Amino acid sequence: MPRLAPLVSALSLAAVLSTVALIPAAAPARAESETLAAVQVADSAGVCGTGTASFDDIVTGAATAVRTVVPPVQQAAFDQQVNDFRQTIAQVRVHRQGLPVDPAGPGGRLQFLDDPIVTYLVNTLDSIRTGQIDKTLSLSRVTVADVIEVFILGTRIVKIPAQFAASLVPTVGFVLKPIVGALFNGVKSLARTVQASLARNCNGPNAYEKLQLEFPDEHVEIPQPLLDLANQLARADGACTPIAELKTSDLVERTRDFLTRTAGLPVDPAAVDGNAAALQGFLRDNRVAEIVTLRRIEELGPLVNAMDYGPLTFLANLGFDIYEGKALNTVPLGDVKVENAFDLITLTLDTASLLMTVGTTVAGFSGVGQSVTIPLGIAQTLAFAPTTYGMPILRGVMQSMCAAA
Repeated sequence: MPRLAPLVSALSLAAVLSTVALIPAAAPARAESETLAAVQVADSAGVCGTGTASFDDIVTGAATAVRTVVPPVQQAAFDQQVNDFRQTIAQVRVHRQGLPVDPAGPGGRLQFLDDPIVTYLVNTLDSIRTGQIDKTLSLSRVTVADVIEVFILGTRIVKIPAQFAASLVPTVGFVLKPIVGALFNGVKSLARTVQASLARNCNGPNAYEKLQLEFPDEHVEIPQPLLDLANQLARADGACTPIAELKTSDLVERTRDFLTRTAGLPVDPAAVDGNAAALQGFLRDNRVAEIVTLRRIEELGPLVNAMDYGPLTFLANLGFDIYEGKALNTVPLGDVKVENAFDLITLTLDTASLLMTVGTTVAGFSGVGQSVTIPLGIAQTLAFAPTTYGMPILRGVMQSMCAAA
């Protein structure tokens, strides 16, 4: 399917444009002497109902438009060719969960983040856990929305090496990186606009019946570590607490329950209960500054949200706390969430990266040659790449999935 994606994308988008722009009103077959240019053009109305057209809808819609100018004596042969092509395409199977999905479908945090990598990971893990990963469907039923989602996911994946390459440029890499990121975000926004427009307007007359297709499941081999991980997670649906929002006290209780209720473990349940109670008391009686419970970046303004940079997030959060008079407040350790701890790790790593950048810059101004400072800058970018590009994805997954009960 990955090898077919560019071809399918090109064919689908070209056909959609042709169908939306050129579909004529339903009419009897024209005389043989009449040209396509003389066919009356009318607004579309009916091919895909309330959703985006599938690949088969596009084929039949385009064929319906052409059929109106096919001589009556040749229509039977034309219809046979159309049906043969439709059957050929229909026999190509793809795994539904192997295709990215529109985050508006699952909704919630996924729709808000609109990060195709996060959506794809969460959907795949959930489909493994629920046994949906083996489900297949015909290529004929792949929709234009699916094709656009593949494109959006592709651009999001390409965005990472593009930003990474930009950040390696000496001196101006720090400036080029957000510029490159903004360009890719613009492409995604444009694709979303096209997707929404097609969903509203992809209707047109159709002279062909829909195919009745049923395909058996096709097993997908899942590595055991990935299967174990998927079985411990469930997509957040509003009825469970996402991993990011679990408190340390909740984690202690979940661990206590697992160790005491799972048969066959070489542990003493009474000792586990005693240790858990002591730990809960420690978390309850010891407090930390409330500034460690950082707000989510979207709560701190569009600039902080766009940058997603640890020191900037911390300073903006501190500013809010000072403004609200909470800078000196404390909270029990038991109320610190997984997301808070994750943010502190991100803050530490981003701060270390910033200090190294400052040190390299100062070294350059002090006369140290580029033959030394440039390799240092490249080594720093390579070392912190997992933090820069992986942390936001991991945070999004934790915010969108719960620990399975």
